[in-house]
Amino acid sequence: MIRTQVYIPENLHKKLIYLSKKKGYSMAESIRLFIEEGIKKDETLDISGKDVLKKISLLGFSGGDKNLSSNIDKIIYNNEKK
Repeated sequence: MIRTQVYIPENLHKKLIYLSKKKGYSMAESIRLFIEEGIKKDETLDISGKDVLKKISLLGFSGGDKNLSSNIDKIIYNNEKK
């Protein structure tokens, strides 16, 4: 294990002491469990953008320049592709 020191507000410290005693854990074990749960929760977030793309597709956009990829420089920069 790696020893780490952090500063937390006094009210959070009091809550941590209370919850640790209530659960029968040391403060260190409680902190490790909270961090582990937080990381697991964060890992379940989908940051791929799939949901956004699905929502955009539901807007029903159609049409547009059929040669967009080959004309991108002209369209964005008003400049011919070299």
